[in-house]
Amino acid sequence: MRKTRVRRLRCLMIGPRGHHVLGVPAPGGQEKEKAMADKYQGEFYCVKCKDKRTTEGDVVVSENGRRMAKAVCPECGTKLNRILGKA
Repeated sequence: MRKTRVRRLRCLMIGPRGHHVLGVPAPGGQEKEKAMADKYQGEFYCVKCKDKRTTEGDVVVSENGRRMAKAVCPECGTKLNRILGKA
């Protein structure tokens, strides 16, 4: 019965992203950078145009730790994403 009580308390203290509700990082978890100052120049696939577009975008780190390049299609203005890999 004691283990169940500890699990319930732990669930109440840790939020959905693995952080304590009080703003203190969860044990063993590292704070991830929200954005990086890097730029990515290369090909993105535009879903609306159904074609590859060469443009420059900002590199950001997603919630699960993957690096992504985000840009805007120069033809139609749709948002473009390209997954670059783990940070």
